[in-house]
Amino acid sequence: MDTLPAPTAFRTPTGLAVDPATAPVPYALRREAPEDAPAIEDLLDRAFGSDRQAKRSYAYRQGVSPVAELGFVADRPDGSVLGTLRFWPVLVGDAAHPALLLGPIAVEPGLKGRGIGKALMRKGLFEARRRGHGLVVLVGDLPYYALFGFQPAAHKGIVMPFERPHRVLCLELIEGAAGAGGTLTAAHALPVAPTRHRTPP
Repeated sequence: MDTLPAPTAFRTPTGLAVDPATAPVPYALRREAPEDAPAIEDLLDRAFGSDRQAKRSYAYRQGVSPVAELGFVADRPDGSVLGTLRFWPVLVGDAAHPALLLGPIAVEPGLKGRGIGKALMRKGLFEARRRGHGLVVLVGDLPYYALFGFQPAAHKGIVMPFERPHRVLCLELIEGAAGAGGTLTAAHALPVAPTRHRTPP
């Protein structure tokens, strides 16, 4: 997939100059489709580097597929992918409470700060809650993810081995879904089930 061309300055009908770095970008959110996979992989390489799979969080994604109904992309009217968000099944604690590992979330590097990532986050969390999932965990920066209600996972007793504790965050979509906390483990080939299933309308 070709990279997006560098934006150029333009003017509104009133003649006011618009900064291309902050100009609105037309896009729509939709469910990820199988044919999006190559474009998503290219976007992730541009956003995080081709060595991104060496990150510790990728170990939780090996041998398991992302939750299909919670994969979303932001795309242009021509179908080119500008952003992506996925969730993966994980387990928490000795009781193996089902949870979701959020990520990666990525936006075309030249289009950061346009609200695309926030729109993907709101859409993904809304759908996760609507489908009955109770707990979301991620690795990221608290000042940004606190905007969506995330807090340090340590406050709920959740530990993600080999990750810096201050970067491990969680959000209870259903109160009490974290249970007694515990260590985050990979779900491997086990399917993830909502903490409290509700059939979407």
